[in-house]
Parts: sequence; structure tokens; C-alpha cells
Amino acid sequence: MHEAVPKTDAPTDVLDRFAGATPELARLRALRPELIELEQRAYEVLFPVRTGPGPATGLGPATGSGSATGLGPATGPGPATGPATGPGLATGPGPGLATGSGLATGLGPATGSGPATGSGPATSTLTVPGTVTDTGVSVAERAAAALAVAVEHRRAPAVGHYRALLDTATGETATAARIIARAPLDGDTATAATAAKATAATTTGAATPGRIAAAVAHARLLTHTPARGGLDALRAAGFTDPQIVTVSQTVAFVNHQMQLAAGLALLATGDSGTGTDPGAPSTTVAGGPRYTTDVLTWRPAIRPLAPGELGEEHRAALAGKARVDTPYFRTLGHDLGILAVRTAIDLAAFTAEGGLPRAERELAATAVSLYNGCVYCASVHARLTARLHGDPAPVRRFLAYGSTAVLGRRWKLITRLATGLAPVPATAAEADVEALRELGLTELALVDLVHCAAFFGWANRLMLSLGSVEGEDQEHEGRQATE
Repeated sequence: MHEAVPKTDAPTDVLDRFAGATPELARLRALRPELIELEQRAYEVLFPVRTGPGPATGLGPATGSGSATGLGPATGPGPATGPATGPGLATGPGPGLATGSGLATGLGPATGSGPATGSGPATSTLTVPGTVTDTGVSVAERAAAALAVAVEHRRAPAVGHYRALLDTATGETATAARIIARAPLDGDTATAATAAKATAATTTGAATPGRIAAAVAHARLLTHTPARGGLDALRAAGFTDPQIVTVSQTVAFVNHQMQLAAGLALLATGDSGTGTDPGAPSTTVAGGPRYTTDVLTWRPAIRPLAPGELGEEHRAALAGKARVDTPYFRTLGHDLGILAVRTAIDLAAFTAEGGLPRAERELAATAVSLYNGCVYCASVHARLTARLHGDPAPVRRFLAYGSTAVLGRRWKLITRLATGLAPVPATAAEADVEALRELGLTELALVDLVHCAAFFGWANRLMLSLGSVEGEDQEHEGRQATE
């Protein structure tokens, strides 16, 4: 696992930037301080960079001489790539990224149409290694997938951020520009020769056009239609099983980031920042006979680690899980670094004391799982909701008939906000939050609701991309935390 980013005096981290970095946002996030650190840590594990000699430390809080206040709005059509008023790099539509003596989020507005060069070429002290040694997925491949997700969520600060990371990783700007424009990438139509070239490149860790194109295609598929997620394109481009886990973790995590940023921004300002019509009808979900509280079996699509391959590090990474030797967790075990921090986020979101009752956190997880079509996750979390609530009847009704069958105003409003964070981009509106406040939900309970709903933007996409449901089993009985 990579070393953590050293503490700095910077007032914002990555998620703050994506959600707007307002004082009210900071106040709300501080209600769950452990999650502030864990969310940043997950980012640093998936997107490690070097800022000078020493270990990869992650693209973390700003370390420049000024405060991390964000780049001003882009003016004019198209991506904002004009001059920044400080040294470094300003890119992306809307808030971008500047890199002076460290990483800051800009020193002034980007207004031009030419390359952002500040007082010179945009090189700064930020350098990105060609390969992350954990599983061999390059920073360029991760950044390309993340940028594709940010574009689909219409999150301008994240688009600028991941664009800058990709540009730095590849040493050129054309790839990011094509992803933002949704234009075809070299390698979009894989041929045998392209696949062979990509496979050979994995031995050196170099990102090829075919691998980047496959990562982007996987990102778009898993973002919009996670229930249809497949691994064929990644395999054809030469990604190994551990690398497939890393790419899926990256795509799922960034979807989680985008939905969490939308939800927290909505709580802080009344605007999720997604550009959706606040007067549009609330998002609903449909149930159906395939959803059940029965215990199901998840079958991996790639080889999970054998039980004998699990070391003490794996068991430590899954602390709090009742059964660490299930195929699901053995599959995620291919990338130990992100698995450990993901487990910690899971437990912090769903088991922290106070705030939203645990049954309602599980209800939010069930609602998002229904929206994403994750039969397995819906089964697990509906069963937990029923157990904690004490009456399975309303939960089974929700599974069978969807949003229109939710009983009680409180549960109806909770599922409405959770479900509204699941679409791409999120559709939840200020009215959804205000209705819950009028009902008596505290700010802490609302923060919990957003965190739990957004976590399932991550969990569902892993379950759906890395395996499928088949039959019944008892492997998850006694589970202590969320999937």
C-alpha cells in the first residue's frame, strides 16, 4: 500500500473540491471526520503520484504556497484550457487544476482557448510514474477511466482534475480531449494485433492506446448500465485478473465519489451541481420477482484468490467482515490496497454510532441496489433491513413493487433521496432534502444517508462487473457489515 499524503495546512481535499469547497460543506463533512480521511485515502491509493523524491504519495491536498480555492469559471465554449494567473496547469471545463510548488486547485480564472502555461510550460514538480506496481495498471489507464466517469456525471471540477492527471500521465492532451468529447479512441475497435500489442505491453507496464480505450469503454459501461457490465474488452486488451479488479475498483470508486459529491453539495447548498432540473419528478425504482430476501450465491467472473492465498494482510483488510473467505472478498483480494480502505469506509458509513438508524442505512443501500439492478446486493441489504427493523413485510413489499409500495412517509422520503443519488448524473433535488428535514432528520442523519447511498454506487458496480448471481447458499449468514 502506498504511503499516505503528508498532512498539510490546505483547507480542502479532493472530495471538497469536487463538491464545491464551501464552509457549510466543511461543517457537514466534519460531522463524520473519519470518513473525510478515509475518502481521501481511497483516492490516494488508486491515484498515486510522485511530488519529488520518495514513495508515491497520492494526489492529495494542495501543497502550494496559496490556499486551495479552486480555479474560477471557464468562459467561452469548449474545455477551459487557457492561461492561469499562477504557475502551473489549468485544464478542464470549469474548475481546473493548478500545480505550482505543489498541487493547488488554481490561482485564478481560466479564460483563453490555448494551452495553459502560466509563466511557462505546465510541467511543475508534479510527475506521474508510468506504472503503479500493485497490479500493473498504469496511472494513465486509471486516470482515463476516472475522467470518463466524471464526464458522464457532469461534474466539472472532477473533469478538470482527472483531465490534468491524465494529461500529466500521458504527456499529451489529445486523449483527454477525446474522452471529454466522447470521440473514439485509438483501439476502440480491438483487433487481434492490438490485443497482442497490449498484452505484450503489460510486461513493461506501459499504457497502450488499446488498454486506455478498453478502460474507458469499461468505465462508460459500468457507469451507465452496471447490470450489463462485462469484462471481454478488458481481457481482449490484455488486462490480467488482478488488473481487472483494479480497473473495476477505480471505476466504481469514482462513481461513488461523484454521487457523494452531488449529495454533500445538495445538503450544503441545495444544488447538487449536476445541472439536472430541480423541478423534475423524483427518480423511482421498480421491484419485481427477481428481487428476494433469500440468501443468494455470487459467482466470480474471474479467478478469486484461493483460501490458502489469503495472508494476514488480507484478513486485516477485511476486519469486521464475518466471512473473509467468500469468493467475493477473495476476488477483491487481488488488489489489497484499495480493499483495505474500502472496508474501512464501509464500516465507518454503516456502523458509526448516532445519526441515521442502521435499518434505514440498509434501506438506502437496498434502494440504490434496486436502481442499479444488483439482485445480490438487494438481497443482502433487504434482509438486513428487515432484521434490524423487525418486520420483513414492508421490505418484501418494496422489493416486489418498488418505490410506489414503500410504506410510511419517513421510509418513502429516505428511499426517494437515496434513489435520486443513484442516476448518472444524480437527480436528487433540494425538495427531497427539505422534506426530510421537516420530518425531523438531523444533519448527521442526512450525512449518513448520503454516504450510505453513495457507497452503493461503488458496491453495486463491483458486484455486477466481477461476477453474477446463481442459486442459493448460506455463505453470508452472520454477516456483520455491508458488502
